[in-house]
Amino acid sequence: MLHAVSVGVNTYADPRVLNLSCARQDAEAFARLIEQRVAPEERAVRLLVDEEATRENVQVAIGEDLSRAVGPEDVVLLYFACHGSPEMRASKDERSLYLILHDTQYPRIYATGVDMEIDVMRWMHRLGDARLVVLFIDACFSGRAGGRTFKGPLAAKTYRSEPRKVSLKDLALGSGRLIITAADEDQVAMEEPGLGHGVFTYHLLRALQPTAAEPATIKVGVLYETVATAVAQATDGRQVPILNGQSRMAALPALPTP
Repeated sequence: MLHAVSVGVNTYADPRVLNLSCARQDAEAFARLIEQRVAPEERAVRLLVDEEATRENVQVAIGEDLSRAVGPEDVVLLYFACHGSPEMRASKDERSLYLILHDTQYPRIYATGVDMEIDVMRWMHRLGDARLVVLFIDACFSGRAGGRTFKGPLAAKTYRSEPRKVSLKDLALGSGRLIITAADEDQVAMEEPGLGHGVFTYHLLRALQPTAAEPATIKVGVLYETVATAVAQATDGRQVPILNGQSRMAALPALPTP
């Protein structure tokens, strides 16, 4: 069984958070690809976009509903297209990384965003019955202008020596748990209105659709290398996707054109 939760946020409730152009379309296209290419009895897809993509709805969809539904032979695909943000912890000695959802409040990112170190790791634990969990993130955590990211208010006020950042590379994901992000931690995840998608998602969708003559599965490592090469070429090296996790040989079902 293939389970998927696809989340995309173009419009934000807090006017201090800039809206995006293609994130909703990205999430819709990811969910639609699975629905069109996988038989209904073999997949379960949940789509949350804009006003539906609240912290509570995401936590329920993944941490409760999905965790109860998965079995030991199942594959889980989680997809997020939204802003990412680095924000200071209360101690002001470290920065955490957050996914910014529709109802995330700019002054309270810790309480209203999705903490990569806490919330995402909890999802991975609660989905423990699944054979494979892959999280795709078309966002970035650099805080730099020009893409799907911004600095949290406390991080923006920090002028002293650069605090230690929690890195996705530090997360103990465990076997069969992988995260593929759209860009390295000091880069920007770009949107390309001409493509109608984020650059990462555009090439991810293409890589997930092999020709009918190609194998029925695709190794995560091969998928990553294909997407990373295409994105790096399209952006002249300014954006390079990153794979975190140790199960590069794990296989995903390919979604060939009928």
